[in-house]
Amino acid sequence: MRRATATAVIGLLIGVAACGIDPDSGPRVVPPDQRGQLDAAEQGAGQTAGESRVFLLVEDENGRVLRSVLRDVPAQPPEVLQSLIGGPNDTEIADGLQTALPVDVEVRSARQVAGIVNVDLSPQILELQSNALQLAVAQIVFTLGELNGVDAVRLRVDGQNREWQDGRGDLQNDALTVYDFAGYAESAQPAYPPVPSETVP
Repeated sequence: MRRATATAVIGLLIGVAACGIDPDSGPRVVPPDQRGQLDAAEQGAGQTAGESRVFLLVEDENGRVLRSVLRDVPAQPPEVLQSLIGGPNDTEIADGLQTALPVDVEVRSARQVAGIVNVDLSPQILELQSNALQLAVAQIVFTLGELNGVDAVRLRVDGQNREWQDGRGDLQNDALTVYDFAGYAESAQPAYPPVPSETVP
């Protein structure tokens, strides 16, 4: 009985293998309607790539909000900050992305100690007006908050502590977190379809 079962299983496997798709002998053109998501993997010129994220600004119906974009830089505070200060690339500019950070601001240091990144910036950051300064600080906090193990960001200028406005406009002299700028970033949550209502006869 067991021998008959084994023979039947082997026969079934051979039959399934015979029905499989034959491998191509070489490259072939895939028709457009059969490509699925293949095109999504192609990297065009100027397209964003990488595993690190920085937060830029984009206009929506409520004003300017933060949007994350990928960057091909090491996931370390100095590198991601330099990439953030570099601003949007040409493709992102065409898509309406911008930055509040001055291009001439310098990162004097950016060191992570436990869950806090201590950032020392040059005085150009203080040339921004109130609203732009809030957005620039939010960009820095959200960008560094994406790094593993980072809970908060302490900002200094020329090595000196100072107070910074949070998202509510309150002055804070402690380390800032993304929760201090609630509602500043676009939600990554997809929009849910409306709940269908019952049809009234």
